[in-house]
Amino acid sequence: MTSDLLEGLLQLIGWVFGWPLRLFRRWLDRQPDRDPSQISTLHKVGRLTLGGLLGLLILAPLAWFIWG
Repeated sequence: MTSDLLEGLLQLIGWVFGWPLRLFRRWLDRQPDRDPSQISTLHKVGRLTLGGLLGLLILAPLAWFIWG
């Protein structure tokens, strides 16, 4: 009984987090593949911001977990 409940809970958590990631991956796959020298400065700033935000969203909780 407990094993089934745990398995169902893990599947629900996987679905909740996996659904937005699948949508983002599909959107990203539809974007044209461009060389960084061909994109505008605004796009470069956007990519840098997105990368920094994703890094912060991953590293901040990890740092809190390790040193907190």
